[in-house]
Amino acid sequence: MMKALLVNALIPILWSTTAMAQLSFDDVRYEDIPTERIRDYIMTQRNQAEVDRFSELQASCEDLEKLEDFEGFYHYEKKYLVKLPLTQVWSAYKRANPTEAWTTKKSTCGLMYERASDRIVYPRDTVNGVTIGQILYMDLNLIQGLYHMATAFEITKVEDESGVFEVSYLERGFTEGKQIVRMYETDKGYTRIVHQTFMRSGRKFRDKVLYPYFHNRLINSFHRKMKHLAFRLSEPIAG
Repeated sequence: MMKALLVNALIPILWSTTAMAQLSFDDVRYEDIPTERIRDYIMTQRNQAEVDRFSELQASCEDLEKLEDFEGFYHYEKKYLVKLPLTQVWSAYKRANPTEAWTTKKSTCGLMYERASDRIVYPRDTVNGVTIGQILYMDLNLIQGLYHMATAFEITKVEDESGVFEVSYLERGFTEGKQIVRMYETDKGYTRIVHQTFMRSGRKFRDKVLYPYFHNRLINSFHRKMKHLAFRLSEPIAG
């Protein structure tokens, strides 16, 4: 009886301690975020989502899996070929530091939050690969530096067996949806990458005209960088 009472008394204390330990938006070192757009986006996100901690953010469409689940969404698809074995390409994508991988001529990753470790990652920090629960804050270079837009997405699936990555936009953001990256081995032993995007924002012109144009440029830049990384990692070490 006494043991049960003690456990019941400790549960609220333990829960409160855990909640207090979770990082809040006030814990961010905003001066270490390289762009003002990401800093402003994080503050706007905090107010719109009405949350205080990063752990309270939710991915949109995380539970949607089948094609019929995405009725009402726009669907875009791009394919890439990397003349390397599937295992090498998958390894390059999975081992890459996400903040570096997504920093290209078309985008800058200014901050990342890791759910598993309750850790805030800045551009200069080291991260050993891609894991579920990483939230990336991006500054997108859309028109040769003349127009930028900030966004955020969460890595929601990493499957070694099927060669699949998934990233989902966050709830209450500008865009709802997810992106699915699948890798297949070709008959010649190369790697075919299929990048599918399901999205909607409620703005027809943006979703049907602007989004696919700029989105293609952004993911082209990302996959080009990852392709170069895969080839570099596959090169034998001299000496």
